[in-house]
Amino acid sequence: SVKTLDEYMEQAKLPEVYGIPSRVVDVLRKRIGQSPLGIGNIADELNLSKRTLQRRLQQQDISFADLRDQVRFHYAVDYLVKQHLSIDSISASLDFSDRTSFTNAFKRWTGLSPSTFRKLFRDYV
Repeated sequence: SVKTLDEYMEQAKLPEVYGIPSRVVDVLRKRIGQSPLGIGNIADELNLSKRTLQRRLQQQDISFADLRDQVRFHYAVDYLVKQHLSIDSISASLDFSDRTSFTNAFKRWTGLSPSTFRKLFRDYV
């Protein structure tokens, strides 16, 4: 069942987290469209080992993959509806290995393909 754009925007809000998870979200946001979003890259930027970062997130019941997904979803919705970037450039900006990986992730988040989502909501902005 398709939701309203407002419902998707609410679902795509950046997570309200504190401490290390908040720092991870900040670094991910800074790196979107600029640099790789792998856990190793983020750990380096936070001056932590990859394992320490995983452990600190685990202590708060948060996984790196979930945080990265939430940040990617937030930007994907914005890019699809407001920025009019191609699906390929959105996929690259969000550091997916290819367009198919982005499309699969987007379908997991919304139940819709990125192009269907764009067609449904591009007139709302």
